[in-house]
Amino acid sequence: MSEQPQWRPVVPNGREDVLTEGFPVYLREPIYPWLSARAGVESDWAKADFFVDFQNAAKTDIGFRSGGYHRWRDTILPKLRQVDDGVFTNLVHYGLSRQRISQGTQALPIEDVLSRGGSAWTVIRVGDHAALTQRVPAGVREAMGGVLTATDVASRKLQEAWTDAYGVNPRPSVAFGHAVVAAETAALSVIRTAVPEPTLANLFSILEADDPNWTLVFRDSDKAPGAKTLAAMLRTLWRGHESRHGRPDYADATLDEARAAVVLAATLVQWFTTGVVRPAH
Repeated sequence: MSEQPQWRPVVPNGREDVLTEGFPVYLREPIYPWLSARAGVESDWAKADFFVDFQNAAKTDIGFRSGGYHRWRDTILPKLRQVDDGVFTNLVHYGLSRQRISQGTQALPIEDVLSRGGSAWTVIRVGDHAALTQRVPAGVREAMGGVLTATDVASRKLQEAWTDAYGVNPRPSVAFGHAVVAAETAALSVIRTAVPEPTLANLFSILEADDPNWTLVFRDSDKAPGAKTLAAMLRTLWRGHESRHGRPDYADATLDEARAAVVLAATLVQWFTTGVVRPAH
């Protein structure tokens, strides 16, 4: 069966190709059935536990109190329709974090709703759960798709970096740190050193040697030697990490810096985990 083409209005409204930053009514309404399942609604009744736990985790009050049962249609749903976009976004993110997803599952929860509604948010897998993250251009997303779903140690660390850079509550400095660790883990799993506890810094002399033992899958050139190009990329990531604790010139990473670091780290992790970096001899 062929894939059904995406439906588009026959009378354009100007929003067909514009990402929606918040959660207007048309995007919220198809999400409520999923939220009702997360809240454990049965026969229109549910305990408030899910929402009370969310309030505690988010340190916010949206009007739910512990104890007893509440009707979804007459009590819970009206409250949810009143919360602002920031709270609703965090509520969806919280619900995703509490929904376990088996490794064989392909369709992620509510992603189809978000995609069809043109949401600026999308869902990614983080271990056995899912997370809400900002949508990025399709080309970038497709290029990073492999490492954002892989289960090796470096890729999992990169997934943490992606969530901290593009997620609901960005943490740029944390994202940058995870990006460095992801690239470091991938690199050191391929290039071995004699150092007991090596870091990226220990790889520079190996890659920048006159006759390095490592190269890239591309045709080598004196003007762009593979090993030295790789070393420059690793050094850019490592030296650009100004938010390392203990540095005398400590400075928090900006969101732009963190996202650039994550994309660079994703390229490096993909190269090291798929054989793009290979022995030269």
